[in-house]
Amino acid sequence: MKYNKIASERIEILMQRAEEAFAQDKKRANRYAELARKIGMRYNVRLPKKWRRRICRKCSAFLKPGSNCRVRIYKSRVIITCLECKNVVRIPYAKED
Repeated sequence: MKYNKIASERIEILMQRAEEAFAQDKKRANRYAELARKIGMRYNVRLPKKWRRRICRKCSAFLKPGSNCRVRIYKSRVIITCLECKNVVRIPYAKED
């Protein structure tokens, strides 16, 4: 129980650092994202929702829309393409009436 809280805090810190470091050094941002993902897997902690889609599931790169990933909306889906490894993620969404 205690480890889960520490792991969640560490994931949050690493993802914030990845966001800050992306402009200067993409490799460092990718490393922070990879470490956050590994901590989540080791301690069985889910990434927070706001960070979950910011890491490529294939290459563990930190994704920043417009820089190294493409985000499109098509037929009730959000399509995120990682431009590092060309991995495509399709996420369904419901249209509001």
